[in-house]
Amino acid sequence: MKYFTSFLLLFLSSHCFATHINISGYLKNFFIVQESLNNDIFQLDTLYQSQNSARLMLDGFSDQMTWQIHYEPSIEFRSAASPQFARKSNNYRLADIKNNESNVNKTIVFHNLDRLNVQLQLKAGDLTIGRQAITFGSARIINPSDVFLPFNFRVRNTEYRTGIDAIRFQKPLGELSELDMGIVLSKDAKIENSAVFVQWLGNLSGNDIQVTAMQFSKQKLLGLGYQGALGAIGTWLEVAYVKGNADYYRLSLGFDYAFTENTFFMLEYHNNGAGASNPSGYTDLQNDKAYQDGGVFLLGTNYLLSSLNWQISALLNLGFQGIVNLDDKSLFLNAALNYSLSENLYLGLAYYHFTGDDFLNALEGLQFGSEYGGNPNSISIDLSFYF
Repeated sequence: MKYFTSFLLLFLSSHCFATHINISGYLKNFFIVQESLNNDIFQLDTLYQSQNSARLMLDGFSDQMTWQIHYEPSIEFRSAASPQFARKSNNYRLADIKNNESNVNKTIVFHNLDRLNVQLQLKAGDLTIGRQAITFGSARIINPSDVFLPFNFRVRNTEYRTGIDAIRFQKPLGELSELDMGIVLSKDAKIENSAVFVQWLGNLSGNDIQVTAMQFSKQKLLGLGYQGALGAIGTWLEVAYVKGNADYYRLSLGFDYAFTENTFFMLEYHNNGAGASNPSGYTDLQNDKAYQDGGVFLLGTNYLLSSLNWQISALLNLGFQGIVNLDDKSLFLNAALNYSLSENLYLGLAYYHFTGDDFLNALEGLQFGSEYGGNPNSISIDLSFYF
């Protein structure tokens, strides 16, 4: 990785003087108050957290080339050490900055070199080499074909998709179609953890169609996606089938509708064939291929997801998002209010609410009563400054 990074930095620096360079970024603070826990497993006091991050972005542009270097350090302060249920998973990077995210620490420092890439604009198409963001899918909320580090719904700072190390070529096939292919490199470029993909994007009779074929971590994926409209109602369907060490399928079906020019609603049904239909099976999923390498994070099988966005004024926005696990009847509700204090300064207020059966102290150890029932409610205030 160090040779790859050194080559890329040398290549970028050799073009800097002939390139227009844009410097931008942000500073963000999330102050979070999380309610106390008192169940058969955890007895924890009210937790106070301050999550602070900065992002420095260098973007260069020339006639035939663009490049990116984005670096984001973060520091988190907690009033007490708290249990975290993060699982070890493939981050699809050749190598990375070493971070210490121990649960016993009250202060955590995190470094993320999130973009380091160059894009060459060739006659045949665009070639992007290096750390970049890659997404797949036609659905609005859960994308069954999206394997490479999709955000979990509980993550607060989701402005930039996490970068992965890849070589990607995108070839236009017409005004509304494209062929997209690439190689994604995991730790030490080992074949068993890396990925290769090819995707066709097209339009048939006014409907957007997406066909994706991929191999990741010795798993094979075939995905199909559709986006269209029925009058004023937007519709979509996306399905992906995965075969290998773990065989499963995922499906998302939904619609959106604008009640007014300032109010927008989405509703989506998601079937997660990689999940468990009963909470007793949730604890066994963390070592499953779908969760380690396949971008799956929901634990159950059947979900109903919705969101409502209301642009109250030019400066004030109110949003709601609900996720219902239809199997265990648990709920996660996120309500967020965002206000623009000035052109570059924004204030946000968010409330996370969870309902469902709590954790159980079973004979074999910790057991979920439901997916969301054991999570503490929280409220947060965030301040973001952009430059």
